Amino acid sequence: MMSAMDPPLQERVYLGLKADYLAGQFVPGKRIDIQDLANRHHSSKTPVREAAFIFVGEGLFMHHTDGGFLVPIIESAELIELLEWHMQLIMACISGLREPALRRALQQYSNMVEDSSAVAFASRAMDIFTSLADAGGNNQASIHVRRLNERLHYTRIADAAEPKIAARELSALTNPQVADFQKALRRRIEAYHLRKICHQQKIIQTAPAAP
Repeated sequence: MMSAMDPPLQERVYLGLKADYLAGQFVPGKRIDIQDLANRHHSSKTPVREAAFIFVGEGLFMHHTDGGFLVPIIESAELIELLEWHMQLIMACISGLREPALRRALQQYSNMVEDSSAVAFASRAMDIFTSLADAGGNNQASIHVRRLNERLHYTRIADAAEPKIAARELSALTNPQVADFQKALRRRIEAYHLRKICHQQKIIQTAPAAP
């Protein structure tokens, strides 16, 4: 909930920080300069801190040990849980949808991403899953999917460091050239998430044991 002291300013700063976040302006693990953000959004530090506290509640920021805030680096065990939850939510959203509705939800994303930056690929993934959630018609489900997409955004930016791989992954999700689109889409969504989950499991398995 926004502060009552200046709602228009609070909302503007909050939305500005959210745009910064989605544009990949922050570095996970690096302390965020509140004064720099205040200067960028033409405000004092107070509304920026207010917005940052909201971000903490949304799981997008965490408190820095030396004060201030940062975008968290999600550890593998937590990331696996987030990916599993995301997969289950998307599957639930599209459950019972007929093929025409699914095709409409993905139609605009079947073309290649013109911008080959990691942020563009991460944003496209967010848009694809958000569109599928919205197609289900359950507003509460859509809200949860959007929030979870935002928490996964910076891990997707990191995953898209190889543009060719990222492009192939998104193309596999949205390719309409298949006979049984409903069944194929469910398999693709599952495969998309399981690849990432397996990768994180390997990271856990190969991590050095704590002393």
